[in-house]
Amino acid sequence: MPPLLRNGPRVVLTVTLLATVSSACTIGSADDSTAAAGYPSRGLSILAPGSVGGGWDARARGMSAALTGCKIIDEDVTVTNKPGAGGAIGLARMVGRSGDPYQLMTMDTVTMAGGAVQNDSPVRLSSLTPIAGLTVSPSVIVVPARSPFRDLRSVMAAMKRNPKGMSWVGGSLGGPDHITVASLAKARGIPVSKITYVPTGGGGEVLNLLLSGASKVGMSTLTEIRPQIEAGKLRVLAISGDERPEGLDAPTLRDLGYGGASVVSTGGVMAPPGLSDGERRAIVAMVDRMRRTPCWKRTLKRHDWKAVWLPDTTFGTLIDRQQKQVAQVLNDVGLTS
Repeated sequence: MPPLLRNGPRVVLTVTLLATVSSACTIGSADDSTAAAGYPSRGLSILAPGSVGGGWDARARGMSAALTGCKIIDEDVTVTNKPGAGGAIGLARMVGRSGDPYQLMTMDTVTMAGGAVQNDSPVRLSSLTPIAGLTVSPSVIVVPARSPFRDLRSVMAAMKRNPKGMSWVGGSLGGPDHITVASLAKARGIPVSKITYVPTGGGGEVLNLLLSGASKVGMSTLTEIRPQIEAGKLRVLAISGDERPEGLDAPTLRDLGYGGASVVSTGGVMAPPGLSDGERRAIVAMVDRMRRTPCWKRTLKRHDWKAVWLPDTTFGTLIDRQQKQVAQVLNDVGLTS
């Protein structure tokens, strides 16, 4: 594996999205009707460890709609929100539900790994039972439409001149947005300790702080702020990842020479620790059926999510790897002591 950080102008976070695999790979007898028989026999609860309207909330509600709307299950699905500490509060709550296969949680790998490190959480994402990685989604760097900044080059030049005066707003501390901003700063030789970064719980807060003038540059997942982009309230300066999403005329960070600062996180679903093999396989099989439905495919399109399928231990392996990578990168860019 290439090193996480290299000397020179680029900071590299290597995020290995293990190859999208077929439903039969790595999950043993997850499709075995015997393993899934009778599950679920009562209502499910899906915890979104972030604010209403954020990415975790959207994934939880999309799953709920697909499971019930496309008749994957006959039972009710309840979505609850437990925001705070980059997902660490929700993570602790799920650990406390040990052994309960009717409790699920949406998440994404980099944000929750970073949140646990930043908040010195006594538990880590790998404490839970991995069910499946389902989505990846691009993030965008934006400014208000009235901003004098027309491109990322001018933003970085202003940030070089006055790091503290160039206020950024984005997702939680230690999450993909925070890591990206810190990596951009380090790539330009700007001390990470001097940047001004305002963490928020979601795209709505990012929009408010930008439009009020409290922050000059923002970063958020495309799904959370596309409506404001299309309404002409925000201007996109750059896109994370290697591909330009449909309908966006803006360069990627790689196009601009900042490919090493682009962070990719995988969104998925977890269950509490302490489940039996049969319970775990039954949940994986249910989610596998859900992801194939037209209901879920409409959710993917609505939120600009790219579908992936990383079931069971495949997802667990990715989580273990990214936890180590995130902790190392946060340390290397000065975001941890």
